[in-house]
Amino acid sequence: MSKIALPNIGDIRVLLVQPPCEERDALLRILKRVGFLTEVNWPPVAAIFEYADVVFVALRQISEENVKFSWNAEVPPAALVALLDFENPAIVNEAMKLNAHAVVGMPIRSFGVMANTFIALKNHQLQITLSQQSAKLRARIESQKIVDQAKSILMRAKNISEAEAHKTLRSHAMNKRISIEQVAKSVVSAEEILSDGNGTPATPAS
Repeated sequence: MSKIALPNIGDIRVLLVQPPCEERDALLRILKRVGFLTEVNWPPVAAIFEYADVVFVALRQISEENVKFSWNAEVPPAALVALLDFENPAIVNEAMKLNAHAVVGMPIRSFGVMANTFIALKNHQLQITLSQQSAKLRARIESQKIVDQAKSILMRAKNISEAEAHKTLRSHAMNKRISIEQVAKSVVSAEEILSDGNGTPATPAS
């Protein structure tokens, strides 16, 4: 099994989003004792989330006190650790909606805080990586759709094969030193301008 290098604890910025209480004080002491750079934020201010590596959030208090918690679950600014003091289905569902990367139960204990912080960091990085890969894949698919559309236009207009249409696009791309996708977009745009809006050539005015 290959080893995974853990981040330097002293470089990890932790934000604790929890109202004043004994549990918050206890968790704050644990996080600082471990060596994390820890700050407290209540009520939550979304603008500072991006300056944290890990955000611990008390979900029940957020829900019960109707506190605004602006969090982008699809592209989270940091790793999210949900603080749960009991397993209410509504609160667990909220943690799932926020795509929490780890969970810490309360009453708080020293054991598990550091481990869940690192697990949250790892899961957050994995989410970001998968999101980037998915975006690249979608972009490639859209690019291929445009190229295929341009080839179809050339095949109809010039009565040539798909291979010849692709060769034409590639030749223009090389001559102009641009991508095949850019040439394809030009072909599609030109065809749309010359069409009557229904994909068929416009009839000249008499």
